[in-house]
Amino acid sequence: MKGIEDFIETRGTIVLCGIIALGAFLRLYHINYQSLWLDELYSIVPTDPENSLQSIIDYCKGDQPPFLFVYLHLVFKFFGYTELVGRVACAFIGILGIPIVYFLAKECSNKTTGIVATLFVAINYFHIQYSQDIRFYGMTFLLSSLSYLFFIRAFKTNRPTDFVVYSIFTICLLYTHYYGMIIFGTQAVTFLILLFYKSDLKFILNSIASATAVILAFLPWVPIVMNDLPVNVGWIKDPSPLFFAEYFYYYTGKDALTASVFCVFIFLFFKKIFTGKDSNLGAKSISLIIILWILLSYLIPYIRSIMAAPMLADRYTIITLPAWIVLFALGWNTIQRLDMKYLILPLLILSAIINLIFFRQYYTRIRNDQWREASDLVLSRNHSHYPIYSTLAWHFNYYFRDNPERVSDLNSSDLGKVNNFWFLIAHASDEEVESQILKLQEMHVVVERHVFFGANAVLLEKK
Repeated sequence: MKGIEDFIETRGTIVLCGIIALGAFLRLYHINYQSLWLDELYSIVPTDPENSLQSIIDYCKGDQPPFLFVYLHLVFKFFGYTELVGRVACAFIGILGIPIVYFLAKECSNKTTGIVATLFVAINYFHIQYSQDIRFYGMTFLLSSLSYLFFIRAFKTNRPTDFVVYSIFTICLLYTHYYGMIIFGTQAVTFLILLFYKSDLKFILNSIASATAVILAFLPWVPIVMNDLPVNVGWIKDPSPLFFAEYFYYYTGKDALTASVFCVFIFLFFKKIFTGKDSNLGAKSISLIIILWILLSYLIPYIRSIMAAPMLADRYTIITLPAWIVLFALGWNTIQRLDMKYLILPLLILSAIINLIFFRQYYTRIRNDQWREASDLVLSRNHSHYPIYSTLAWHFNYYFRDNPERVSDLNSSDLGKVNNFWFLIAHASDEEVESQILKLQEMHVVVERHVFFGANAVLLEKK
């Protein structure tokens, strides 16, 4: 086992590249197998390369800040406006997050801990899933990691360059997702506590200057934030008392073995702290930063969810996942027996891969509503050029963007004047689908009905 440790120390770059390659494969394989789901359509429709930047920014005022949307818009301009391009663009961001975790964990401990943390994120089910989404989760993970990487570097080195780079990445994070404000707030509280460890005047002034730069840069978006604060997002429910444990289990893809091993790592991490074996002041400060990152990034949205409107959702807490990954790696690093320390890593890889492929059937089981398949069916069978209607026409029209027949809004159409038409429905319960079709059958009869996972394509003819 000593040979493995020596190999990791001396051939760390080779090991790191191998891990990144594994992580890239897991994020790119079958990347376009699933249809776009509802939220991805909310990302891809407004970022049409034909749209103006101003229209994208205006759209973002009702969704999330515009950094990801502008990125997608530019990618579509250069590489084509397709699902595959959008997914690969987001997977690329997810893949970038893997080596960044290496630098984050290395900054917290050493090279070996960094490589192990990289492995943990490379095989992490939660990160793989959201790296393949055309949404902001992979970018939020990346920017949270970068923000904290330079937050820790600035604390350790007090170099102005680290404060400047910290400010840049934190601004980007704030303009990617509103949970970036939770990270910034968590860092503000952490800074105040760190003053007990480091009350150097230069550190204080640099910190205040960088925080001021972040606030000033985000100031133009603050009125939009204030306007959105009272809004109750209907799909987010009140957090359960056990949300913390539920989210932790989700991060592993509900893999009981991996979750159990990570719980052991957490125990070992805190055991080292409470037994006083970590006498180094710098190491204690790093541990405190990681603990506060986890604790406050849950506590802040939880308190608001209880006192105002629910805002806690498992995928939003991907801002906390880098901290968990680092904590797991730090806990692993406390194991004294080298045989156990290094044999546990292939066990975790095997467990994660088996869970991903066989238990979760991540690459082979349909999970997303089949908007694409229902649309393709109509495109292939609508030889008579019948009109097409849907209650979600804005979303379906992405798939009809190159077709002369566009999808019209069902609710604003007079079907009494239409003899034959196609009806598309998705993102609805079985009861809602049946109710809608029964309503349409008051004046029309069903000629064809094609049922997909979470979607239907129905051809109707006037009675």
